[in-house]
Amino acid sequence: MKRFLQLLIICSLWITAASAQTAVVKRNVNLRSKSSTSSDIIKTLKSGDQLNLVSTSKSNGFYQVTTSDGQTGWVWAKNIKIQASPANSPTSTPPPSSDLFSQLMSARKTPTPQPLVLNGTQVCGPTGDATSATAIALNTNKNRTDIPGDSDYVDVAWNDLANLPSDRVADFVSAPVRVVGYLSHKINVEDTGNGESTNCHKTADDEVDWHIYLTEGSNEPISKAIIIETTPRTRPLHTWTTSMLGTLVNSSNQVRVSGWLMYDSEHINVIGTQRATVWEVHPITKVEIQSNGQWVDIENQP
Repeated sequence: MKRFLQLLIICSLWITAASAQTAVVKRNVNLRSKSSTSSDIIKTLKSGDQLNLVSTSKSNGFYQVTTSDGQTGWVWAKNIKIQASPANSPTSTPPPSSDLFSQLMSARKTPTPQPLVLNGTQVCGPTGDATSATAIALNTNKNRTDIPGDSDYVDVAWNDLANLPSDRVADFVSAPVRVVGYLSHKINVEDTGNGESTNCHKTADDEVDWHIYLTEGSNEPISKAIIIETTPRTRPLHTWTTSMLGTLVNSSNQVRVSGWLMYDSEHINVIGTQRATVWEVHPITKVEIQSNGQWVDIENQP
């Protein structure tokens, strides 16, 4: 009976976290840099503005949110209304187990970000050119280059990874994970636009991340994908090419991807359109395919 009550409490907490993902502004409110009325005002939010919650937990009466244009800050809780998110409804997908949570927490390894060095010259610092604390923290995780041992990875089902709760970010980020799925859509080399702060907004092919879409089934849209990424700091350690990975895209070949668990809060506003979740495997450290019933590193294939 005690075990049942524990599981019931865990499920109830997960339902709360999974359903309270979005919010709407009820009356004009300031988006602030910290959870305090004395902190800097980032912008004024208008009645009807849509927000995404970074966490379902309040701090000093404030919620941390991300706006539709990607700005993250804090708003007074009484001025917003939390809405259920159909895309994350737990009625069709059960919550990840408490045992998985414990494994992820135990497996976490503190990241040490590395500079981007090309041809012997440092072209970007360890945390890119980020200036905000949030971006620096994100880039610290993105720009690590260490590779876990095979026994260090925590095996996570695709659905469990996609449905990790957003209020446990600090508990799970930086855990080495391994997940099975299919590569879908395309291998997206991020060499257009203005670049990303993690790579000092550089856009040459050897200076950017590759966004790859891992879906539960084959040939699915990016709206149903977990984003996995290679980085220019880690690719020199591997023999991956876009054509090598491209042969697996929209194919019937299942893959097993290993790497570091990350939560990219900068993209909460595109959940359900450009991704299924902002939990990512980033950077990835290994891609495997099935051969004679065994998982084999794609880099070891003839």
